[in-house]
Amino acid sequence: MDYQSRNPAPIDSLTQQRLASVLSAAYSDSDIRDAVAILDARFVENTPESRRLLRAGVQADVINSHAQIVRDFAGVSERLARIGGALKSINDLISDLRARSNSAVTETAPVLDESSGLLKNREETAQKQVVLSAFTQNFTISDDEREILIDSGEPVDARFFNVLHNVKRIHNDCSLLLSSGNDRAGTEIMDNMAKLLNSAFQKLYRWVLRELKALSLESPQVNSGIRKALRVLAERPTLLQNCLDFFAEVRQKIIVDSFYVAMTGAPADSDVDQPLDRKVKPIEMYAHDPLRYVGDVLAWLHSTAVGEQETLEVLFIAPELDTQKSIVSKMQEGLKSEPWVNARDEDDDEDDTSFDVHASLLSLVNKDMELVIKPLRTRIEQAITSQESSTLSYRLFSLINFYRVTFEKLLGVNCILVTTIQNLEIAALRQFHHTLSDHVRTVRNQLPQATDDLSPPEFLVEALSELSKLLKTFTSSLGAEEDVSDDLNRIFELALDPYLECCDEIGHALAPKSRHIFLFNCLYAVQTCLRNIGVASDRSEKLELSMRSHLDDLIAIEHGDFLEQSGIKPLITILEQHGSPYSPGLSDKLFQNYSLQAIGQKLDAFLSSALLDARKDLARLSSRSTIDEVVHSAVARFISDFERLEEGISEALSQSGEGTEEEMSHVWPRTAAEVRVLLS
Repeated sequence: MDYQSRNPAPIDSLTQQRLASVLSAAYSDSDIRDAVAILDARFVENTPESRRLLRAGVQADVINSHAQIVRDFAGVSERLARIGGALKSINDLISDLRARSNSAVTETAPVLDESSGLLKNREETAQKQVVLSAFTQNFTISDDEREILIDSGEPVDARFFNVLHNVKRIHNDCSLLLSSGNDRAGTEIMDNMAKLLNSAFQKLYRWVLRELKALSLESPQVNSGIRKALRVLAERPTLLQNCLDFFAEVRQKIIVDSFYVAMTGAPADSDVDQPLDRKVKPIEMYAHDPLRYVGDVLAWLHSTAVGEQETLEVLFIAPELDTQKSIVSKMQEGLKSEPWVNARDEDDDEDDTSFDVHASLLSLVNKDMELVIKPLRTRIEQAITSQESSTLSYRLFSLINFYRVTFEKLLGVNCILVTTIQNLEIAALRQFHHTLSDHVRTVRNQLPQATDDLSPPEFLVEALSELSKLLKTFTSSLGAEEDVSDDLNRIFELALDPYLECCDEIGHALAPKSRHIFLFNCLYAVQTCLRNIGVASDRSEKLELSMRSHLDDLIAIEHGDFLEQSGIKPLITILEQHGSPYSPGLSDKLFQNYSLQAIGQKLDAFLSSALLDARKDLARLSSRSTIDEVVHSAVARFISDFERLEEGISEALSQSGEGTEEEMSHVWPRTAAEVRVLLS
């Protein structure tokens, strides 16, 4: 008993599983927790009765729940049945509609096919309409535009240029039609556009002629329509050249009238009795001086040429914002279309279609000035040939030379205006040479004699005055780096050398000393004239050499006069013949042939007034410093000869045994030191 109580009976496996399940259950499990919560609510008292009814109550609740579910599903089933009926009705209706739809499709299929074809045709027609509209817009012009382009009654304005641009575009676009196989349409349209372009350019050409005839270049404002018309007309070089030729003729007449107004105060074809405009000062009435007259005429010519060039630049080659629309590009395009125009003026073999607008502009300015050249040349030539003054002729030459260089820079070398001025320059230079030659010829035919004071002759003074003016004019007209040696030598050859030759001829009739004094004075006057002129430095150096030659001759003559007046010249001659004071036989000739005491007395008389006489003899020299130089040099030579003579006399006395100083003083009273003191 006790053993059984201590060892209970074994539990079956089912019970063990339940027990294990109960023991393994955790309160954290939600199902266990819900079951326990329900059990707590239903199981109030823990009695055997309540434990026995617990299972029955739970089962009853489960059965009630199932019954409620069945009832709910019965309502669902009823509703599903109603839905099924509704679906069947719908299916029947859909089947009926499908049958009707198939019947309708069968009946409307031909109509739909026909409508599809119509819609496709409509789309193709719309596309063709777009193509036709684009073709019409791009390759045709309206009747109104045609009238604007070719009708002479319509003005040439912005509409004309727009239509012309459109026609040129159509003409160029015809190449697209030709390249795409539309040969007939492209050819017909191109022919029509070419005819319209020719008619339009002819209308534009006539309009430009009328406008150029009435155009006033004196106005600072130039019509922009003219410039645009010329740019467009440049595509036809032949028409443009005709316009330029006509314009040049108009400008020639205007410039000639302006020239006559500037010269006389009235146009060339005006009435003689017509009153002059007081605001205009005619050159022929106010410019009496020939230099001012020629200067005013050339200044007017230069002002007119510059104004003509500047205005034509504004008219023809003003800078454009679009270089493709400039007259240069248009002219180059025109030369490509009309290559015979370029070949007509150029015979070279190069294929050059370029267009030099500046050269053409200068050519136009040159052509505008052609008609005024003849009256201008006549007046200037008359002013040149009427001058007898060499200075004024050379001033005219310098003035014309200045304007010739100016016009060469402005218009170029190959210009008829520059050629005319160059010929006038040659005429002025020829007149300058002619006046100088005439004056020299007059002087040679009437050579005067030298004056008593041996001063430069009057014709040389006048020539030097003219030469000074010529050299000042020549210097003022020089360029910065210009070689002037040839021109300067030419001036000296014409304006100086002939007069110096005349002075030489005058000097040949004089005594040697007077001749050298006279020629030195002439050269000194020339040297004084050229002293302050820098370009004449070479000629001044040559004059210095010539003057030095005459001074040397004067020194030699004065030295000979000193020897002659002092009486020692025979002794010096004997001394020079023996070559040395110590030569044998010198004493015999000195003491036998000459009286040394008499020569000594003559020497004393000479020494007392030698310097005064020499200066008085040379007083006609123009330069005081030159007089001193000649006297001092002649004295130095005389003293040197006297020393040699004294040495020879002393040696001669020594050979004869009388060489003491006392004996020397009796024979030869003066020593070289005393002579140097007396002549110093």
